[in-house]
Amino acid sequence: MQADKWEEAYLAQSQDAAVGRMFRGIIHNLGGIIQVFSLHTDLSAMMLDKAMAVLAQMRQAGASPELDSLHDLLTRRADALSQMQEKVVQSQQILQRTQILPDFLPLPGGVAYTVNSVIATEVEFMSADSVFKHKVRKTLNLAEPLPALARFQLELHQIIHILLSNALEAVQGQEDAEIVVESFLEGEGVGIRVTDNGPGLGSEAAAHCYEPFFSTKEGHLGLGLYLAKKLISRCGGELSHKSSPGSTGFSLLVPVEAMQV
Repeated sequence: MQADKWEEAYLAQSQDAAVGRMFRGIIHNLGGIIQVFSLHTDLSAMMLDKAMAVLAQMRQAGASPELDSLHDLLTRRADALSQMQEKVVQSQQILQRTQILPDFLPLPGGVAYTVNSVIATEVEFMSADSVFKHKVRKTLNLAEPLPALARFQLELHQIIHILLSNALEAVQGQEDAEIVVESFLEGEGVGIRVTDNGPGLGSEAAAHCYEPFFSTKEGHLGLGLYLAKKLISRCGGELSHKSSPGSTGFSLLVPVEAMQV
């Protein structure tokens, strides 16, 4: 009974952590977008100041209705730009304090939230890691169309994050590091496969990788794949792996009916 309670408590805590991680990913990506807006509004303000200075010199040399009209136009643009700069600052402040809980509603345009949505989001979130973003070649082979996810969205987000994190660790330091993520339909299920070109699993790791607290890396708790296995079982699916020198792939398969309400 105590073991059951421990497992349920751990799974509940991991879900809370997953929501927090997804939130940090959203903040990271929106923060980058707003940073671009901030940069360009500042550059626009500098250019506008120079334009106003040149216009002032031209008006001193000789006033004209055309120059007066241009001055009025630039003045209005300056007011609008000032408002934009204020909104950029406001957006940055909102991102610092806003808490978002994803509802996994249909995407813009009525596009369904599918396994491909999970994969694309998690790959984007992982790009907050500079090694993943700049030093790993990422290949996505995503099947279309896939059924909408009405259940287990958060569980699948957690699982994909675990598999991507493990793949990233496997290729750390490699010059030709590559991670391939695939989605596919197989029988009555939807599958996901994450493959890396790392050194591969040793015989001991391959035999015990789903056991709690087993890890070949110092300082690691060894709970990631254990959690992934538990979560995929909750979804009514299966998790498996194949490994050889230079290639390790983890695959999960979830029945389509399990993803429906």
